Amino acid sequence: MVDWNDPKNIERLNNIFFSYVQKETSRIEQNNIRFVHYTSADTGLKILRNNKVWLRNAIVMNDFSEVHHGERCVAEAWQDDTVGGRLKTLLNSWEAGLDIKVADAYDEFQHDRGTKTFIFSMSEHGDHDTNEDKYGRLSMWRAYGGDTNVAFIFKSEPFLAPSDALNAFISPVIYKSPEDFKPIFFEFIQKLEEEREFIGTLPIEAIIDNICRVFYFAALSTKHPGFAEEKEWRVIHSPTLMPSTVLKASTEVIAGVPQEVYKIPFQNFPDQGLEGATIPELLDRIIIGPTQYSQTIYDAFVSEPERFKGVSDPSSRVIISDIPLRR
Repeated sequence: MVDWNDPKNIERLNNIFFSYVQKETSRIEQNNIRFVHYTSADTGLKILRNNKVWLRNAIVMNDFSEVHHGERCVAEAWQDDTVGGRLKTLLNSWEAGLDIKVADAYDEFQHDRGTKTFIFSMSEHGDHDTNEDKYGRLSMWRAYGGDTNVAFIFKSEPFLAPSDALNAFISPVIYKSPEDFKPIFFEFIQKLEEEREFIGTLPIEAIIDNICRVFYFAALSTKHPGFAEEKEWRVIHSPTLMPSTVLKASTEVIAGVPQEVYKIPFQNFPDQGLEGATIPELLDRIIIGPTQYSQTIYDAFVSEPERFKGVSDPSSRVIISDIPLRR
């Protein structure tokens, strides 16, 4: 009898069902890559004052077609006789009609993927000795934060910690067309086939749940290849699928639009494997974006040390980008 509470078996399952995430996570860890969140100076101050970041509804993202693109990639791979057909055959080897049960379970959450999923977006940030670390990424300054933008550079370790403390999970964005997505999907199937006997010892409902989670995160984390330079990672929370006792919902007005958000506190949960998540530990630096008000924004950020929650010298964490950006 397999002990499914054994951490080794849990890790093995994660390596099977989320092998792409595990591979990308290892790359980030091995290269000590940091994450960056580009936003407005107004939102940046709220992050520091409230000691929280907000996860926003997928439906109000910059381009809602992103979700439709991911859904399409998953759907076309599933419907492809060579790719999806091979997965259906494997599923039915565990139980007749299991492919239909998986499809029904996935479709059941279609509405929630678009309207009840909350996301916090970051990008991979350049090494310490790169121009990007000094100035930020020009395309991101142009795309996010408006005329007075800032970039929060975060250490990556807490985001990658194997912890269920928040029930919010990080996922690397895949930049593929529906046709180019199929080889990645096929690699996932091959992994399942290699571990067919081990997976077959799972309860059927657990197989359905794990397959649907893979589809779920793939749909929410696959974008058009034209966005590839963003190098995005997403922290995803789906309260109907994975409720959290820590993340709290509230209604906020953003750009004139009242909307529900979920808030992640900068807080450690050492008993649940989440550490290094406070502002002094997590925040590497803040870059003030190219704007005629850069010195004013810099002064506002460093003038109240209590905003940095334990950082002894806030000015050491804030720099000004001098990219001569003309808007």
